[in-house]
Amino acid sequence: MASWIEIDRVRKDPKVFKPLAEHLLADADYAKARSEFATDFLENISRYDSDELTTRQGEILLELRDEAKSYFRIGDGLSVEILIGKCFLARLDLSSDDDVERIEALKASGRTFVTGREIGWFKRICRELGLIEPYV
Repeated sequence: MASWIEIDRVRKDPKVFKPLAEHLLADADYAKARSEFATDFLENISRYDSDELTTRQGEILLELRDEAKSYFRIGDGLSVEILIGKCFLARLDLSSDDDVERIEALKASGRTFVTGREIGWFKRICRELGLIEPYV
């Protein structure tokens, strides 16, 4: 989550928020996962006429940035690719059928990373299976 200082810095500088919105729009991997709201929002921000965004617009823009981020390593450099494989092998030990489906879908995708949108549940699953420490 972005800090107030970062939100304030980004929202007051069109040389930062417009290129960021354009970059997120151009990200092909993120385009598959983002909502229609996010696409419309990013298009509007990339063409924004004012020199300043509202605090809420700045917050949403940085949330979308964080959501689009790809994580190849977590914690102290643990490989997400290896963790995906280990989670898949231990998936039947999970307490939730939804988590089993998430891990199966992630493994089937062939990806070697998780996105900012997925990092929360991925870490939770890894903790449940004892693959990472609770503080990671």
